[in-house]
Amino acid sequence: MSVLDEIDMRLLGVLQTDARRTLEELAREVPLSPSAIARRLRRLRKSGVIAAEVALLDLSSGPSLSAIVEVKLERHALRDVEALLGRLAAHPSVAVLLEVSGAFDLLLMVVTACMDAFNAFTDEELASDPGEARYETRFVKKRRKFSMAAPILTSGLLSTNGAKDRSA
Repeated sequence: MSVLDEIDMRLLGVLQTDARRTLEELAREVPLSPSAIARRLRRLRKSGVIAAEVALLDLSSGPSLSAIVEVKLERHALRDVEALLGRLAAHPSVAVLLEVSGAFDLLLMVVTACMDAFNAFTDEELASDPGEARYETRFVKKRRKFSMAAPILTSGLLSTNGAKDRSA
């Protein structure tokens, strides 16, 4: 993927607020025709710049418990770490899994229906793992902002050749 131009970045910004917009609605915010927007969207999807289009759920509409869990690993043997990461990534309660620097090695956002389900998750996935030394949990009291929108940084979306893509 070549460098994104200003229209690509504007289109991506609009899509991150609501990806359900029609081509005609997008054309009212991005100075292109609906057909040119469709071509750009195909290119952005094919190149992987748009990795997925998903629905963000309003968790206040039903019972749920969200927790931020910091995990400190006992051992850093690649096989043990990869096994743990694979299990956590596959677990439906793990909404976010990040490898981080600092006092802890992993940062998770875990969403369950209730405290009993959260305790079952930690007992099965964290407390029983011999490669994990300890974990600390912080429970989410209120969501003040919850978005998966990323800042549009052109330096992070450069191709190896650095050429600008001028196509629509």
